[in-house]
Amino acid sequence: MSLEIIKINLAKQLLNVEEESVLMEIKSILDNQVVTAYTIDGKPLSVEEYNASLNDAENDIKAGRTTDSATLKEEVRQWRKS
Repeated sequence: MSLEIIKINLAKQLLNVEEESVLMEIKSILDNQVVTAYTIDGKPLSVEEYNASLNDAENDIKAGRTTDSATLKEEVRQWRKS
């Protein structure tokens, strides 16, 4: 199969993709970025984005923006009652 046919077939397939996460992963590959992780919504994260997320989490911990497991369990019990 020639390179031109491969390109045409890929372009056709791309036009039919409905999931943003798939398109974002393809974009990441084309941008030569390695996908390191994914968000809970399925968005791929580059190394830079992943590290920024870790820094945000560390800052939250330092600022006391955390929930201990006992408190979280109680919150879940309350949600289930609603």
